[in-house]
Amino acid sequence: MSEPKYVKATDQEGNDEEKERKQMMMRDTVAAFAGAGARRNTTMNSSTRWQQKYQTMRAKKLKDNVIERNLSNPDHTERGRRPSAFVMMKDFYKGYSNPDTRSDTLKHGRALKPGEKRFADNEFFGTDKPGPAGTGTMGEDIHTDGERNIGEGFLANMMDREFVTMNKLPPEVRKQLRVKFDNRPYFTTWVMFVNIVIVIITLATQSIAPVGFTDKLVNRQLLRHNLAYETIGFNQTTNFWIGPDYQSLIHLGAKYSPCMRKDKAYFEKIADDVKQEDTTGCCIRKDLNACWQTDESKCTSSFAVFKEDKVCGLGRDGCFNEAYSNRSLWEGPYSTWPNCPVQEADKEDIKNLDIEKEHLLCEVSARPCCVGLQGECIIISQEECEFRKGFFHENATLCSQVSCITDVCGLSGFLFDDVPDQFYRALLPTFMHAGLIHLLITLVFQITILRDMEKFAGWWRIGFIYFASGIGGTMLSAILIPYQPEVGASGALYGILASLIVEVVVNWKIYKSPLLELAKLMLLVALLFLAGLLPWIDNFAHIGGFLFGFLTSFVVLPHVNFSEEDRIAKLVVQIACGVLSVVLFALLFIVFYLAQGYTCDGCSYINCIPFTESFCQDSTMELRPRIGD
Repeated sequence: MSEPKYVKATDQEGNDEEKERKQMMMRDTVAAFAGAGARRNTTMNSSTRWQQKYQTMRAKKLKDNVIERNLSNPDHTERGRRPSAFVMMKDFYKGYSNPDTRSDTLKHGRALKPGEKRFADNEFFGTDKPGPAGTGTMGEDIHTDGERNIGEGFLANMMDREFVTMNKLPPEVRKQLRVKFDNRPYFTTWVMFVNIVIVIITLATQSIAPVGFTDKLVNRQLLRHNLAYETIGFNQTTNFWIGPDYQSLIHLGAKYSPCMRKDKAYFEKIADDVKQEDTTGCCIRKDLNACWQTDESKCTSSFAVFKEDKVCGLGRDGCFNEAYSNRSLWEGPYSTWPNCPVQEADKEDIKNLDIEKEHLLCEVSARPCCVGLQGECIIISQEECEFRKGFFHENATLCSQVSCITDVCGLSGFLFDDVPDQFYRALLPTFMHAGLIHLLITLVFQITILRDMEKFAGWWRIGFIYFASGIGGTMLSAILIPYQPEVGASGALYGILASLIVEVVVNWKIYKSPLLELAKLMLLVALLFLAGLLPWIDNFAHIGGFLFGFLTSFVVLPHVNFSEEDRIAKLVVQIACGVLSVVLFALLFIVFYLAQGYTCDGCSYINCIPFTESFCQDSTMELRPRIGD
């Protein structure tokens, strides 16, 4: 296409020939620009085309403003001449394509010529008059359109943040502030995708728990181990976030201390249960040929007989495996007996033996079932076990023969039996969520604040802060509330909030009112901590995430050096924060694995305020009472 020809505008109004020329000029301009845009768009992705469309609209607005200023300024040498739209478009894209002139182009519609002064919003080219405070340089504001620069972003816009003018800062500081940050949000996109996929898998494989804050009593009539129909009930955990219950979340990888270490309190309970089991016997109901292992006090049926020191379906005389024929294997407590239950095919041989054999020939109607968050083992029927959402062991006879903690924790199991070692739960909960509402809140934060910070700091810096905060928050929570399952990225997100505060602190002099900006952010954080006093929200993870986010942000975030002394001071702070972060991480892991059994009076009130007796029942440092207690 040949270059369009334009005719200089005249001062006569109402001239038909002039109107026709203007219309031709406009048609040629639109056609030429559309053709050039089409050629450019062949190699652009959708994001680039969107940015191009935005810049086209901005260029049109700038063109109209310049035309208006041209015609209204009597001192301008080009007075009365209407600039060509095509030339203005060409100048705009020429200036925008060069990173050195991009800022001026966005502000003035074109790149400035050497020696040409910038103008403020209320003046035109060539004037030496400084604009209002905060508008340019001579009143140039450090806040410019385009990429995410230091101090800018989503929250800065929400809080109406104000900056000092460039002419109040030293030249070396101005040069630093003109560096533009336009990193692509690769990490944010990836972590959002992973969060969504894991929630979809969770909801597809687990049932939805009742919605609420406290446990819900569920009753049902069913056939129990004594072969009688009874109405029983149990407290089912609820979920405020519209998702699975606690037990399902633990099985999928939630933070839960007994799955991450050999928890002293938990295994002391297991040892007490084993001792109690050694005092039980076999309760035989002769009229129905059924039997179950229980205490003598619970064998109360008029048709039942209690056999002391006997185990239903288990004994040396009923075991025909040569490996367990040694009598010494059967002389100790029940917990030391081998798991060699009576086989159906061997019962005819047992009938011919001259021994006490009722407990070996009866049908065992109850077997070990691991129920609840703590994996408590109770001997009940399979139907009752399924109602309680437990793990039924049909091939075991005694609770000492099963590992309930393995059933509760799930995932890859343990390297050694009864030695929980799922240390990866320090990170895994960061990708999990308790339900749909929980996921929605996280995604809103990530797509606004996390994405904005990644555009500024880059994927590896934000990823480092995100994971360091997430792990630190999870470990602090595992120490202070070890028996409350916890999932979610809240610790990591509070670390990102801390990085916003650090951004204000390390760039203190670029803000008009830095104390006010800091107070706004601290007020937001305080309100979020108050929300953490509700159940199903882990304030300890928030505190830990915020602390580690604060320290690591000092280490990796970009910042402005206002002088050589300031640069040295910030370098010292970076080193100190880095060392302190490593020390705190090591301290958390040492305390978690080695210093168990301590108490912290009043710590639970930081995490949850008990408005009712059961409102904060899981936000404690103690195990729940056993079902049999």
